[in-house]
Amino acid sequence: MRPHVSGAGARRKGHQWERDVVRLFAAIFGSVVRLGLQYRDGADAPDVVGVPGWWIECKKGRRPSPLCALRQAIAAAGQGTLRPVAICREDGREPTATLLLADFILLLRQAVGVDRSLPSHGCAGE
Repeated sequence: MRPHVSGAGARRKGHQWERDVVRLFAAIFGSVVRLGLQYRDGADAPDVVGVPGWWIECKKGRRPSPLCALRQAIAAAGQGTLRPVAICREDGREPTATLLLADFILLLRQAVGVDRSLPSHGCAGE
């Protein structure tokens, strides 16, 4: 049986994961990447700011829900210019990135040089 982690312990673990994600993206985009300012309910800013074009929501724990984290990022990003993505890590596992299929397709199109723009987020049929 796994030991129980207190609420404060879980928050510390989550904050550490956010700092780890900042370091991963700062290695690519430089010192402009930093932690978002979370004042009330987390809707004030992404967990990680400074990654061009993306609203990043981070979750870590025994069983984080990537879809719930993505929904949170979608709701928080609203109809703005930032695309939602959830960066999650289950304890003892590799991190994952969860995003809308339309955003993934656009990234692939950019990677092969078919499309240089990322229009507003969302999928057809939503």
